[in-house]
Amino acid sequence: MTRYILGIDSGATKIEVSLINDEIGLIETTSLNKSGNPAVVSLDRFCENISEAIRIIISKSDIRKIHGIGIGLAGYLEGRWNNDIKKCLYERLNIDPETVIIFEDIYAAHVSTHLLGDGVIGILGTGSNFYGRCKGSFWRVGGWGHYIDDRGGAYSFGARGLSIVVRSLDGRIGYTKLVEYALDFYKADDVHKLVSKIYSSEDPKSMIASFAPYVFKAFREKDLYATKIVEEEVSEIILAISTVYRRLGCLDIPLGIIGSLYRENKNVLKKMIEEGLERELGVKIEIQDPKIRQSCASALIMLKERGFLDKELFDKIVRRCS
Repeated sequence: MTRYILGIDSGATKIEVSLINDEIGLIETTSLNKSGNPAVVSLDRFCENISEAIRIIISKSDIRKIHGIGIGLAGYLEGRWNNDIKKCLYERLNIDPETVIIFEDIYAAHVSTHLLGDGVIGILGTGSNFYGRCKGSFWRVGGWGHYIDDRGGAYSFGARGLSIVVRSLDGRIGYTKLVEYALDFYKADDVHKLVSKIYSSEDPKSMIASFAPYVFKAFREKDLYATKIVEEEVSEIILAISTVYRRLGCLDIPLGIIGSLYRENKNVLKKMIEEGLERELGVKIEIQDPKIRQSCASALIMLKERGFLDKELFDKIVRRCS
């Protein structure tokens, strides 16, 4: 009997689903630009979004049964939502709750870069999170949510950039290019309309995070305020990563960084982070790219947890998901 497995990368602004079987590995991948973080949107909205993403990929393939689902979840909160998510998938899609495994997205991110080996991983997306494994030990830094942490993520860049914008518009500080970028991007004429658009949005977190690219644009144009934001946020990233390395006591394991913010600004961030880590740790560490999709990594984790993963299937998934 052929087993069909879904691996899901459920992030703050996008849900990616990969369909895998144990004969050929990856069959299909699809993504949905809606929130997959139940800590950001309501649980009902989350259930609606993740069910829609699963329906899309099932409709593309002639399959009768899903034998397992691995979900790498942003906003995991120690499994707070697990029972609700399993109930939702059963009620909406008739998926057996016993076949669903849910874990924090940082675990899937780690596997996407280091497969099932040792290493350190950072997620720089809407939020941020850092995690490392070495010789059976592990350590996690950050990822405590945008209300109190998540420095180095797009929300932090965007929120700090918009803070500079409103301070400039109300006269507390001088001119910055961020002002014209914000008014144009949000299609606002003044500070009142700008703030109203953000706070009245259905998803203020994503709306604020979407301003991060303009902080980097102003940074590249040598805007002093944007430069300070980028330098300080990168310092927080370096602090988080170096803390993981020190806590593990392993300076010889590889580092990977993933996430939309890093991917879209890699030409700025890679060099700054590598140079900062060398100053901080005294060793040269080169940032590696992920080896497989994070959704495929979620499927790998599910297969391993269920005892379905052998070397042949592992090699198929890695080869087709790269």
